[in-house]
Amino acid sequence: MEKENLPPDAAITDEQRARITCNFRAAKALLARNKRPLEPSSASPIPPLSKCINTNTWSPRTPLSDIGNAAPRPLFSPVSSILDDDLDDAFLTEVDAICEMSAAKQERPGAGSGEVCGSDDDGVPQKYREYWQKLSDVQREAACSDVSVPLVIVAGPGSGKTSTMVGRVLTLLKEGIGPANILAMTFTTGAASEMRDRISAVVGKAVAKELVISTFHSFCLQLCRSHAEKLDRTPEFLIYGHGQQRRAVIEALRLMEDGKQNGQESGSHKIDDFSSGDSAHIFKEKSKKWQKFVTQAKASGRTTEEFRKMGDETGAEILGNYNNILRSCNALDYHDFISCSVNLLTNFPEVYKECLDTWKAIVVDEFQDTSSTQYSLLRTLASHNRITIVGDEDQSIFSFNGADVSGFDSFRRDFPTHKEIKLKKNYRSTRYIVEAASFVINNNAKRCQLKQIETDNPIGCKITVKECHNEDAQCSFVVDKIIEITSAKCSFGNVAILYRRQVSGKAFQTSFRNRKIPFNVHGVAFYRKKVIKAIMAILRTAIPDCDDSPFRQAFKALLPSDKEEKKKVVDYVEKISTARKCSFASAARDIFGAKVSGTFKRAQLTQGRKVLSTLDMVSKLVRRERSISAIITSTANMLPQKYLLEQRAVVDAEGGKLLNEDNDIRSVLQYLLDDVSDFLSTHLTNAEDTGENNKEEGGCVDILKAFIEYISLRETENFRSRRCENENSVTLTTIHQSKGLEWDVVFIVKANDSEIPLLHEYNGIVKEGGTSLEEERRLLYVAMTRARKKLYILYVTVDSTWQLLQPSRFLKEIPKHLIELQGETFTNKQGTLPGEKENVPLDTSGSRSSPKSKYSIDDGKFDTSDSLVLTDVYLGNKFLKRFSLEERSIVSHLFHQWARKQAFQLPKRLLDKISFIIDERLRNRTYKHKDVLRELKSCLDVEEALQYAQYVIKWEQIPIDQRAHLMREKQEHFQKQRIEISMGSSGATSKQIAYLQNLGCTITPTSRLHASRLIEQYKSL
Repeated sequence: MEKENLPPDAAITDEQRARITCNFRAAKALLARNKRPLEPSSASPIPPLSKCINTNTWSPRTPLSDIGNAAPRPLFSPVSSILDDDLDDAFLTEVDAICEMSAAKQERPGAGSGEVCGSDDDGVPQKYREYWQKLSDVQREAACSDVSVPLVIVAGPGSGKTSTMVGRVLTLLKEGIGPANILAMTFTTGAASEMRDRISAVVGKAVAKELVISTFHSFCLQLCRSHAEKLDRTPEFLIYGHGQQRRAVIEALRLMEDGKQNGQESGSHKIDDFSSGDSAHIFKEKSKKWQKFVTQAKASGRTTEEFRKMGDETGAEILGNYNNILRSCNALDYHDFISCSVNLLTNFPEVYKECLDTWKAIVVDEFQDTSSTQYSLLRTLASHNRITIVGDEDQSIFSFNGADVSGFDSFRRDFPTHKEIKLKKNYRSTRYIVEAASFVINNNAKRCQLKQIETDNPIGCKITVKECHNEDAQCSFVVDKIIEITSAKCSFGNVAILYRRQVSGKAFQTSFRNRKIPFNVHGVAFYRKKVIKAIMAILRTAIPDCDDSPFRQAFKALLPSDKEEKKKVVDYVEKISTARKCSFASAARDIFGAKVSGTFKRAQLTQGRKVLSTLDMVSKLVRRERSISAIITSTANMLPQKYLLEQRAVVDAEGGKLLNEDNDIRSVLQYLLDDVSDFLSTHLTNAEDTGENNKEEGGCVDILKAFIEYISLRETENFRSRRCENENSVTLTTIHQSKGLEWDVVFIVKANDSEIPLLHEYNGIVKEGGTSLEEERRLLYVAMTRARKKLYILYVTVDSTWQLLQPSRFLKEIPKHLIELQGETFTNKQGTLPGEKENVPLDTSGSRSSPKSKYSIDDGKFDTSDSLVLTDVYLGNKFLKRFSLEERSIVSHLFHQWARKQAFQLPKRLLDKISFIIDERLRNRTYKHKDVLRELKSCLDVEEALQYAQYVIKWEQIPIDQRAHLMREKQEHFQKQRIEISMGSSGATSKQIAYLQNLGCTITPTSRLHASRLIEQYKSL
C-alpha cells in the first residue's frame, strides 16, 4: 500500500499489520459476539443499520472501539470466551486504522486501478472521463495520481507514455490549475507538437494553445531574454551555433597563447605568427578538442573554479576566455541557455518568485536525457512538488550531449515523498522482440531491476540474425527482402534501416535509387545546404550587433572566385581585423575602400566593394521592406549560385531522394518561403501574420530576427518539418535519431563488435562493465524495440580492407530459442553463431576458430584440396577471360550475389536467375552497364558458364576464414606468375651475368628469370 494513502493521524506499522492479519478470524468472532440481537430495544442509542449505511453517499463510520464501549449489552447472556482476554482496545484501534485507509482510498478520485478520475456530478468534462477510460489501469493510476505529490513514471518502450502524459495534463486541468500555469518540457519540437495536438483533440485548440509545451532550450531562451540585463547581455543577444562556437574557441586559444608569450615577443609579430597558414591550421585542429571540452563542461554545469580546484589550469583558462568572448560579443550558446537560467533562479529571488507563481505544475518528458544542469533547473522550478517526470533509464543514449542516467536517483533522493509508477506493458512489439530485448538489457547493472517489460501481443516471428560476407552482400539482402516484404501489401513507410554511424547508410541510398525504392533520410537537414546557409548568413548581417561570422560566410558566398581565392581574401581581412582589434566588416570596408592595394589586384578590390554594396542593400531592405518573403527573394537573386535555388528541395547533394519524390516538387527557394509562411502563421500575432510591422519606422528587423532564431533552434535539434506524408518511403536513420519512432519491420545493419559497441569511441577501448559499454547495450535495446512485427539483425564478416570482423558481443545475450539464424556460411550443424560451440556463449575476444578443412561431396560441400581448387579456379578464369578487366568485376559480383541464396544452389537454376536479372536490368533505362549484360547473356548457354556457376556456388559454401586464406594464396600465386612473366620477357642484367661468372657458370642466361634460377642452382652447389 502506498505511503501517501495513510491517514495522517492513524498510521500503523508493519508489525501491527501483521498482527491484524494473524488474528483476523479472532476479530470477526469478537465482532459477532458484540452484535445486537435481531430485535433491538427501543432504548438503544444505536440507529438501525439501514440508517447508518448509505451506498450512494459517504458518512462517517463508527469506530469499533466506540461500538464496544457505547453499545448496550444484548438481551441474552453471552458465553464466556478466551477472545475477551486476547483482543484489547489497542487491537480494535488498529482495525479502525485500516478501515479509515480504505475509506480514504475510496473517497479519493481515481484511487482504484479500475476507476476513472472524477464522477458524473463533479463538473469534469465528459471528454476528460472518456479519455481516462481509454487508458489502462496502470496508465490511469499514473495520470490521475495526486497532483501535490511528486510523480515518477518509468515508461518502458511502447508502453503508452505520451497517452499517459496527456492524461496527466488533463488531471492538472481538472484540479483547477490554469493551462497557462502548466509547463510541459520535451527534448524535440516534434514531441512538443505531438503532445499539443493530442491535448487539443480533448480540450480544444483554445485551451491547448495556452499550455506552455516547449523544449528545454526554447523555454530557457525566453527566460534569458526576459532577464538579459541580469546576465550582462541585451535582450537582443546573439545565439552562437556550432560554427560560431568553433570560432570563439579558436579565439580563446589565441588569448591563452598571448598570455603565455606576453613580454617575449612584440604584438605585431605575434599576430602575424598566429595568422600564418601553419599556425591557423594548428589552432583549427586544437579547437576540435577544446570545443568538445567546453560543450561537456557546460552540459555538466562545471565552472572555471571547479577546474582550478581539480588542477586543470589550462581548461579553466580556456573556459574563462570562451565565456568572456561570448560576453563581449553579446552572445550565448545553447548550453548557456540552461546554465544561465539556473543562475537566474538561484541568484535572483525576484526571478525565482516570478517563475514559481507562473508555473504551478511541471511535466517532463524523456527525463533520462536530462543533464545535471537541466535537472538543477527542474529541481529549482519544482520546489512546490507538483512535478511529473516520465522516462526510462534503459533508454538513456545521449551521454555525449551531457545526459546523466543518474538523474532518476537524484530525483528520488531530492523528492523523498515521491510516488513511482512503472508502465511495464509493451503495446508495440511482438513477444519475441520484447523478450529478446529484455534479455539484452538485463545484462546492465545500472538500471531499475524491478522493471521488466511484458506484452500481451501475439508471439510473432523470431528475430532473424543474418551473416553477410561484406557490406555489399548486406545491402543486397536488405534490398531484396524489402522488395519481398512490400510485394505482400506492406508499405515502404513501415520499413526502417537503422545503423550506428551515418556512413553505413550511404550504400543503401545508391541501391535504393537503382531499384526505384523510395526512401527518407533522417538527419539530412534542409538548412545545411550551402545555398541556404549563404542566404541566412546574408540576412544575419542586416541584424544589429551582428558578429563577424555571418560576414565571413557572406563574403565567401558573394565573391565570384574559386574556393582557394575566397579563403585567401577572407583570411587576410580577418588578419587585419585581429591586428586592428576591429570588426570584420570595418576591416573589409577599409581594405576594399582603397583605390590601390599592395595585396589585392584592382579586380579583387572591385569584387570586394560589390560584396559590401550588396550587404548594404540587404540591410536597407530589411529596415524598409515589411515582407520577409520579399527580402529573401531579393537576397536569393543576388547570389552567384542562385541557379541552385531552382533545384528540387527534396533531393540531396548526390541526387538522392530524401522524401517522396513524386509528391513534393517544390524548389529550394519555394521550400524556404513555405517555412517563412508557416513561421508567420504559427509563431506571430495576427498583426504579424501578414509580415506587417506596425512600428512607424517600418521594416521587419524584429520579425526577421525571430525567424532566424526559430530556424536556429530547430536546426540544433536536427528537426525538419516534413510537409509531405512520407507514407511510402523506407526510413534510413541512425539509432540515435530513431528514438521515439516505430515501424513494422526494422533492419539493424552492421551489428559488429566494431560498431555496436563502437570500440574506439573517444580514443579508447570500451571496457567490460564500463558505463560506455552499458550505454552501447542500451543503444541496441532502443534499436530492437523500434520494431513492431519483424526484426532483422545483420552483421558482416569482412570489411572493405578484407579484415575479419566479429559479430556484436551483445548478440550472444539473446537466447537461441528467440532467434533464427540465416546464411549459407552463417551457421554450422549445431546452428550456432561463428565463434560459438554448442550451448556455449559466443566468444568475441579471440579470432574465429577454424572449421574442418574437408567436406563431403554428398552433403553438397566439397573437398578444398589444392588440385580441386586450382581446377575450379582455372575453369572460372577461363569463363571470365571472355570479358575485359572492368567487365569481370560486374559479372563476378552478379554471380556471387545470387549464389549466396539458398534457392539457387544448382548451377542451372543460378544461370536462369542471372538471365532473369539481366532482362530486368536491361529494361531499366538508368542502368549504366547494359553492354556488359548483353555480352554476358549471350554467353550463358556455353559450357564454361555452367562450370563457372558451379565454381561460384562451391566458393560461397567455403567458410569465411578458409575463403580468406584461399584468396591470399591465390593472390600470391598470380603475383608470382606476373613477376615470372615480367622477368622472363627481359634480358639478364650485367650484375647477374658477372655474379654467375664468379660462381663459375659458363651458361649464358637468356632472361632475368633464367639468370635468377641459375644463381639459385649454383649457390646450392
